[in-house]
Amino acid sequence: MKLKNTVRLACFLQFLFVSFVHAQIDTTKNLLFQVEAEDILRLPVRTDEQISTASNLVRDAAKQPASVTVVSQEQIKYSGARNISELLTLFVPGFFAIEDQDDIIAGFRGMAPDNNSKVLLLLNGQNMNTEFFWGPPDALLHGTDMQFIERIEVIRGSGSVTLGQGALLGVINIITQDALKESAYPVKVSASGGMNAYFQTNMSLRFNLKSVKNYTYLSTFGYEGQAFRNEGWAALQGNQGWAGGKVFDMNHRLRRANGFSLMSHTQYKNWQFHFFRFLQKRDLYNFYRDREVLQQDLMGANLAYQANLTPKIVNKTDLNIIEDNYSLNSLTGTAMGGTAERRLGLKTLFTFDDLIKNNKLAVGAEYRLFMMGRQNRDNNNYIANVINTFNPATANQELTMGYAQQIGLLSVFAEDFYNITSKLAVFFAFRYDQHPYWGRNISPRFGLIYSPLPALSVRASYQAGFRGAVGLHYSGGYRRDGFLRAANYNKVGEASIPQEKNIEKITPERINNLELSIRYNPLKELTFQTVGFYNTVSNVIDVGVIYQDPAVFPMVNVGSDIAGDWNGYWYFKNTKGVFSQMGLESSLAYQTPKLNVSLSHSIVRVANATDIQRELARKANSMYLAANADSSLHYKAFPEMVTRLHVSAKPLRRWHLSAQMLHYGAWYSPAGTVAKGGWITNFGVGYEVNSRFELHFLSKNILNATPLYPMNSNAGGPDVSPGTPAWETRSFWLRGVLALGGSDK
Repeated sequence: MKLKNTVRLACFLQFLFVSFVHAQIDTTKNLLFQVEAEDILRLPVRTDEQISTASNLVRDAAKQPASVTVVSQEQIKYSGARNISELLTLFVPGFFAIEDQDDIIAGFRGMAPDNNSKVLLLLNGQNMNTEFFWGPPDALLHGTDMQFIERIEVIRGSGSVTLGQGALLGVINIITQDALKESAYPVKVSASGGMNAYFQTNMSLRFNLKSVKNYTYLSTFGYEGQAFRNEGWAALQGNQGWAGGKVFDMNHRLRRANGFSLMSHTQYKNWQFHFFRFLQKRDLYNFYRDREVLQQDLMGANLAYQANLTPKIVNKTDLNIIEDNYSLNSLTGTAMGGTAERRLGLKTLFTFDDLIKNNKLAVGAEYRLFMMGRQNRDNNNYIANVINTFNPATANQELTMGYAQQIGLLSVFAEDFYNITSKLAVFFAFRYDQHPYWGRNISPRFGLIYSPLPALSVRASYQAGFRGAVGLHYSGGYRRDGFLRAANYNKVGEASIPQEKNIEKITPERINNLELSIRYNPLKELTFQTVGFYNTVSNVIDVGVIYQDPAVFPMVNVGSDIAGDWNGYWYFKNTKGVFSQMGLESSLAYQTPKLNVSLSHSIVRVANATDIQRELARKANSMYLAANADSSLHYKAFPEMVTRLHVSAKPLRRWHLSAQMLHYGAWYSPAGTVAKGGWITNFGVGYEVNSRFELHFLSKNILNATPLYPMNSNAGGPDVSPGTPAWETRSFWLRGVLALGGSDK
């Protein structure tokens, strides 16, 4: 290990030396001063660029039918964030990544479920979610490599109207750099190195051969992480793996990850082809069993064709395929299982511009086929919890992770945007989804945008979001881990388990959302934006448990399912009752060529809840809610008040300074106990040596704050801590970026 780290350091220093020499040669030729001042001073932080996520018709940020935040390439570059979920926590009002016992949860507007299946992740608009269980791919949502990203668009709130199932809580669209972006230099190489054996090297290449344009990116990265501190969850939660002790004793490393990224985008006339492969392995540092290292190998391609049928009618058709491989291992290297899923998708969209004066219309259809329960690249399709309790030779027969199943999802959708006058526009959309198991669902949206002044716009809207049960619920799996599939719900009663009866069929979870948004530009450099929302949440999909003391009642089989080795079953269910929430997300941004300041504050509250939902919260059995000592309702493990401040400045021609500050208030554990909030500050410095070479210095948590991180420890189970020690302590790294080829003229 020491030798490997020494080699990495030597390579990095050599890269910096060569880059510095090259930079000085350019400087002596006075090439630096050939760069235009506006290019040097450009700080693209405001969200005035075209937005592609929330609507099939409208790209203007001021006319979006939903609440959207854009994180720019410059913000990503100087953020000091370790991965994408952390980046969004720093920049997106209403978003907060929440720790869980075996995952990191993308929380939106107070709600952080026990996995990410209720959040939709797109890559260049392509749906990346697995249907089997987890939702967004771990290698992207928690991906350490972010240098290939052009920007990230985030819908704060439901996006089911345009994007369907999985977009219940929010949508994250990662938009990569593409072949059409102009660059003076066809080749860029970059190397980063820092504390705890952090390294990353990458290279990008652009070429233009007549009508063929291509952008290709390749990267490798690794990080040994920090020692997991002996505090909170790590000190209190017992290890149920082979070694015993506490979670702290398992020698996890905080944020440890390694892997590689490969991406290519080719444009030929009206054809576009995307290829990608992302591989990442990381520690599940909060987990207390032996399947504590997660690896994902995600590979896919998308072929798109745009047909300009007439000057006013355009059709775009996309065909995509994804191979998704998950592997589970112990820290000692023992294979603890894994599975794979193949996904196929076909989507066609017609847009009609001004067929009726001042009106835009889009109609389309989509079909997605999910083939789950496949063996991964290691020929495994099983899951095990503890080393030495299973036979690796027969694991695939005895411990099946997912049974083979194909699920097809058909959708049709339409959207209309009509400018009644120059000051008033109305919009309408709906989506129809048909699933072979949960049936049919219609998601509507309608609203208006009123602009009484050129600098002022007001949006009022209603939309609905939904999420059906994940594919595991229908296919079955987690054999001997105790999962109960839907087909056996009506066999619980006949199994004669004490105090248990048949389980009701699951229907999709649903959110009805009302929003009022105001955007005001009193000055060209100043933008104020606020959105108030009121949501009702019903049919919450939660996790239930059937358990008996093995000394009193040894658990029996239920239909074709076998009890877990812990003498019980777990299953998905709807919780009865409804709760409502309300909140406000406000931001103030000031931008000049040399200074960019953005301040935002978000607040969310439980507005009301039925008696059933209140009782679940009081007993610490709610998916989203917690009740404190006086039985008032709060969000479980989600800070209800968060303030964000971002400052980006160019005080001198070659220098770029950036600071990101996040303050979150007290939050509530699943048991209703109150935990302290915290203040996190990251800092970045960029120095442009010349037009070809840049140096970036990044510091993370520069004030070395170590509050316990918000944690949703175990859905439906006991809470043993006020949080987990998941904030990294102060750390630093350095990045060098060198442009090659092309011309400085």
